[in-house]
Amino acid sequence: MGNRGIEPRTLALGRSRFGGGKALMITLVLGSGLLATVVLSTLISLLVDFDEGFWPAWINLAFTFWLVASAIAWFVFVDRSALPKPAVNPEQTVEQNWRTRAQAGVYRDLVIFLGLGCVAASLCSLLADQPLSVPVALVFAGVVWIALLDYMIRYQLIKRAES
Repeated sequence: MGNRGIEPRTLALGRSRFGGGKALMITLVLGSGLLATVVLSTLISLLVDFDEGFWPAWINLAFTFWLVASAIAWFVFVDRSALPKPAVNPEQTVEQNWRTRAQAGVYRDLVIFLGLGCVAASLCSLLADQPLSVPVALVFAGVVWIALLDYMIRYQLIKRAES
């Protein structure tokens, strides 16, 4: 099969405001993110008394903050004029229509399941006179993961049905 005039998507990291290529941009972003992470992790580890000690907490914080700090550094160092321009009216694209329909389905499912869950929780606490032993945060984390999986599946099904 031929290319048919379709160009493959490339990762658009942009160009540094200070010149140079992609290698310099990646080095600037990751290096400044690492520097910010070292400072922030050290500050937090010194101020907060963690149970596991200074170094395990510092390593955990450093791994947690590094990519986030690098993403923020990318916004600082990138030349915005070098990035590809977005669609003029993104709300009118076919993909946005698919995303909107998938999101509406997930929202409907969440309303139904959360409503049924609230009824079940209130009936359990009323009829059994015992509070629920499952941590609520764990239940909400599970609901969020199920909603994300539901969205991905719905989007792919709609996309395959209409493309």
